[in-house]
Amino acid sequence: MGPLAGVTVVPQPLGCGHRLGYASPPVKLFTARSLLVAPGKYHSGGGILCDGSIERVACSPGEVRSLAREPGVEVEDLGSGVLAPGLVNAHAHLELTGVDTGPDRSFRGWLAGLMAARRASTHEERVAATRCGADELLRGGTVAVGDIDSTGAAQEALRSHGLRVLLYREVLDACEPERTARALESVLERLAPSPRMREGISPHAPYTVSAALFMGLRQLAHAQGLPVTIHWAETPEEVEWTMHGTGALTGLIARAPFRSGLDLIDDAGLLTQQTSLVHANHTGPGELERIARAGSTCVHCPGSHAFFGRAPFVIEDFLGAGIPIALGTDSGASNDRLDMRREMRLLREAHPGLEPQLVWTMATVNGARALGAARAPGTLQPGADADFCLYEFEPDGVDDCQEVLTGGAPAVGGTWIGGQHVPHPVG
Repeated sequence: MGPLAGVTVVPQPLGCGHRLGYASPPVKLFTARSLLVAPGKYHSGGGILCDGSIERVACSPGEVRSLAREPGVEVEDLGSGVLAPGLVNAHAHLELTGVDTGPDRSFRGWLAGLMAARRASTHEERVAATRCGADELLRGGTVAVGDIDSTGAAQEALRSHGLRVLLYREVLDACEPERTARALESVLERLAPSPRMREGISPHAPYTVSAALFMGLRQLAHAQGLPVTIHWAETPEEVEWTMHGTGALTGLIARAPFRSGLDLIDDAGLLTQQTSLVHANHTGPGELERIARAGSTCVHCPGSHAFFGRAPFVIEDFLGAGIPIALGTDSGASNDRLDMRREMRLLREAHPGLEPQLVWTMATVNGARALGAARAPGTLQPGADADFCLYEFEPDGVDDCQEVLTGGAPAVGGTWIGGQHVPHPVG
């Protein structure tokens, strides 16, 4: 029987001096057969009381029945299944959804195919691709995404989308001084306010951003409190070019920095808690310790990693250093699907020793940390945004719940963001 057995569910009138008595939006009590409020915190027959954020958590059928009788509370019983936080995609390039870069998956070959595909696409096509990618994420249980906008298509496509979005505006000058001022000017004007969209900055990578541009972006980020994300140490070709000016990137980039990428980021004052470092596949001596001291988050993209057939990601080294790992999908040009459930499954397949609870943390709490979310991110605890999904399976306790969520890709029966139901687009 459900948590509301024996209770008649009738919306109560607002008011009567109750602390929750305000007219809009209504205070709702969402209940389900199972509730996973945070990693390792599971309740059978629980519920959450929320408006746009979560007010209280009912940890038992008795608490649910008590809350359901309070004045001003509107009840929505979701029935069987697991009510749990939605997933957070810490790194995506949604405008590249559906892009075919050709059969060459070497870094230079893939990059050449990507640049050719971008030149051939129109703004309208990129807007449509971005929406398509966002829809795919939503259907898979993602409620928030850190998306890289390199052309302006994403801000147009995602402004009215149901997802929460941290829109990272990408900036680079290919280390060419004549391009620096123009690149910086392109992100000086703030985006227009939007209920579910925040703004961030993405210096593309240490080998495509000059020291002068890095410094200008640091001043902008610090002055405006903007989160930052940077591609770093993704490939051996990148590391070789950045350090020595040789290798497969010769001829694609005008100048090499002849410094380590992490030194360049640190010198610019951007190795901070506000920064996420994406990929981090080829780290040097002492670099993990520096990242840990700075409090930065690293973002791993298991599907993209598998797409390129890369050597195993040494996740144990990051965890041993105390670095938070978040998960992302990367782009549709470097991944077969945009689905955070699949990212968790691929991560577990590549690293069988990882505990499901830790993997769930990476796809929720750590993802929200990477995006600089401030309201008890990635959880369904008091003060958190009411961003959650109903996952369609019946677990046998907390261990089974986290096992299925991270390894079984359960169907998503519904998604709520800010306490409001967001219909899944037809795929």
